[in-house]
Amino acid sequence: MAAVTLVIVKTLADLLSATIRSSLNNLPGPPSPSWLRGHMNQLFHPQGWDFHLKTVVAFGTAVRLRGFFGEDVLYLTDPAGLRTILTKEHGDIYDEPPMIIERNKLLWGPGLLSSMGMAHKRQRRVLNATFSTQRMRTIMPIFWDVTRRLEDTFVDLLRGGPTELDMLVWMSRVSLELIGQAGIGISFDTLAKTSPPTNHWQPSFISSSGFMRLIPSIVKIGSPGFRGFLAKIAPHPNIRKLKEIIYLLYNSNKSIYEQRLRAITDTAKNGADKDTGRDIVSVLVKQNKSADTVDKLSDDELISQMGQDSLLNLLTLIFAGHDTTSVALSRILHVLSSDPERQEKLRVELMNARIELRDLTYDDLMALPYLDAVCKETLRLYAPVTQLHRVPRKDSFVPLSRPVLGIDGQTIDRIHVQAGTMVVVGAAAVNRDPIIWGPDADQWIPERWLRPLPETVLDAHLPGVYAHMMTFMGGGRSCIGFKFAETEIKVVLYVLLSRMRFESPETPIVWNMFNFATPRRRVTVGQVCR
Repeated sequence: MAAVTLVIVKTLADLLSATIRSSLNNLPGPPSPSWLRGHMNQLFHPQGWDFHLKTVVAFGTAVRLRGFFGEDVLYLTDPAGLRTILTKEHGDIYDEPPMIIERNKLLWGPGLLSSMGMAHKRQRRVLNATFSTQRMRTIMPIFWDVTRRLEDTFVDLLRGGPTELDMLVWMSRVSLELIGQAGIGISFDTLAKTSPPTNHWQPSFISSSGFMRLIPSIVKIGSPGFRGFLAKIAPHPNIRKLKEIIYLLYNSNKSIYEQRLRAITDTAKNGADKDTGRDIVSVLVKQNKSADTVDKLSDDELISQMGQDSLLNLLTLIFAGHDTTSVALSRILHVLSSDPERQEKLRVELMNARIELRDLTYDDLMALPYLDAVCKETLRLYAPVTQLHRVPRKDSFVPLSRPVLGIDGQTIDRIHVQAGTMVVVGAAAVNRDPIIWGPDADQWIPERWLRPLPETVLDAHLPGVYAHMMTFMGGGRSCIGFKFAETEIKVVLYVLLSRMRFESPETPIVWNMFNFATPRRRVTVGQVCR
């Protein structure tokens, strides 16, 4: 207990020291409601939409907030500032907060989500090819096979007429199965109406988030066995649950990896020239076996590329993708259910395509213009992840393309960000910036993607990897599986909307923020259209 007490005291001392020597004193921002918690309650509030999208951005593109014990927090939406943090100075100066890195290391080992610097770059080089456009073309049959199972189940459920279904549960189930089949080569869910839904472990982990600030220091206490013992006897049940998750993650990942390695080795011994599997893990193992020595991953690193959401394990590469993709699909269906005219317009496009060819190729699917517009507009306006965080390892100067007015009345076009300062990347706010997207930026208008985008969008040079927006982030920690997510979203929408209409329930659906935006009400599926 003495060691834990010292950790807490040191953490508090560091926070107080950072507050006293702040370099953000001249930045504008809303008054802090509490010295103890600062703006943390508002920043992470389930209904913090107005705080992120109205209150903070009203002060400009670089805003000073307060964290625990008065520490500085920089809320950034400026395009030039984002390019600096996410691309130009990523890795050398800016990276994930230490508490996130250490948490990911505990959960998934030395994988892509927990590595930094050259180790992170090396792992991305090996993994990039597994999520390429060419790879998506190869695994399209898997997407169709899995989604057709969902279609059959929905048709069966709707034989008696319109039925209210929890679409987030179903989208989560199909997303998990797609990742299992196309990512790992195993099945998690039959998608039958009688099979039980996936049990998520993430909520119990999120509720332990207050403990996260201590993780970087606690992991330095004693041996792994000693820390495991402390976790086992911890008074908080979620800390004990975290220990169980960590062991389950590694053991399951190791089993899947060894199974794939044996299958590939046996195939090579038998002289077979066909791939053992089309899934990404099989490809990853084969690519790693043939990689140059400098890029080759160790067994522990490769095992760590496989993460878990339930039942067994998924790739950590697309761990977040399971949640964000299912949330994105649910949001698209919700928005379409609230706009029957546009839903029908999309259904006509999809039904016409289905008449021509039941299962489209990857390129044909991506070429459907209104489907593409609906997906892009929803991902822009309703980014599943509203904010991400970065911390500089040393002092940095961040330029602003849109200067802000300081408290002293002087214009600020460059910010001195001290080492250790938490920087919030306001992804949702950037995606709705009226200076970039126009006066209708806060409206859902898919048709904007059917005409040339405004020059302001192109001139902003946002560092996002997808469609000039920050939904999948940018730079060295951008979502490596965004093409997988896009393909999954479009396949599911193509299959379901070409057969069914979606309607909203009478009670309005309210969306919470949390780590991922999630609905509090169910979406109703209407009649089957034959």
